[in-house]
Amino acid sequence: MLLNHSELTLQDAEVVEAALEQFRRRPALGFSDCLVLESARKNGHLPLGRSIGGWSSSRTSSACSV
Repeated sequence: MLLNHSELTLQDAEVVEAALEQFRRRPALGFSDCLVLESARKNGHLPLGRSIGGWSSSRTSSACSV
């Protein structure tokens, strides 16, 4: 639905698809956090650090994929 929406334009559909998969595995992170994570992963900006929310202070891609 999100990827095939008639009025929504996605900058990078593969990042959104990966974020949706991540969100389905770990919904406690929230979709927006998963989107940030997958965007960072695609652009080689890992480990990704964050001081608030459901993440530890720094997570690598493998830690977030569990």
